[in-house]
Amino acid sequence: MIPINIWIVEDDAGYRRNLRCSLDREEHITCSRVFPSCTEFLAAIETDVHPDLVLMDLGLPGMGGVEGIRQLKTLAPDVTVIVLTVAEGKEKVLQSLDAGAAGYLLKTSTTRQIVNGLDQVFLGGAALSPAVAKIVLEEIRKPAAGEFDLSEREIEVLELLAEGLAVKEIAGKLKISRATVAFHLGNIYQKLNVQSQTGAVAKALRAGII
Repeated sequence: MIPINIWIVEDDAGYRRNLRCSLDREEHITCSRVFPSCTEFLAAIETDVHPDLVLMDLGLPGMGGVEGIRQLKTLAPDVTVIVLTVAEGKEKVLQSLDAGAAGYLLKTSTTRQIVNGLDQVFLGGAALSPAVAKIVLEEIRKPAAGEFDLSEREIEVLELLAEGLAVKEIAGKLKISRATVAFHLGNIYQKLNVQSQTGAVAKALRAGII
């Protein structure tokens, strides 16, 4: 496995300590820094070597996680954030994805599920807890995608992205080649006017396409 350096932003000291210990047991993951607030985290981003991934809570003292993600994308757009929180409401999910989060995991997730999410996002995919994906997909009514002129296959690709599948997994699920998935992604980016898988999922969720 490729080594992954992560930072954690979490105000619950006990949970933060346990999470760090659990992740540090993984051979390929190093949790090099932890922060109790977005303010301290963002200050470190401006002065320290950037991590590969950040696990961020939403309910933080002072600046909340959603605003922290927005500011991070201005300061360091290369740093990828996965939300790890207790909040599973639709609005929080959409706000976080719109702000630029590449994943949304719940604190009820097992260590293995969190590790899998980190691996998935590190390899360029997205990570959503099953409960979050279910809530979003059930609560948002799926209208005709005529506004963006998306094909049925492109919508299928978007739905699988929202479930956290990587390009290789989408290809296997749909029984098409990875090159074909990449072709569909290129069309999706162009039609939705976005630059990434995360942006495509966020816009599709916000627009009610998926």
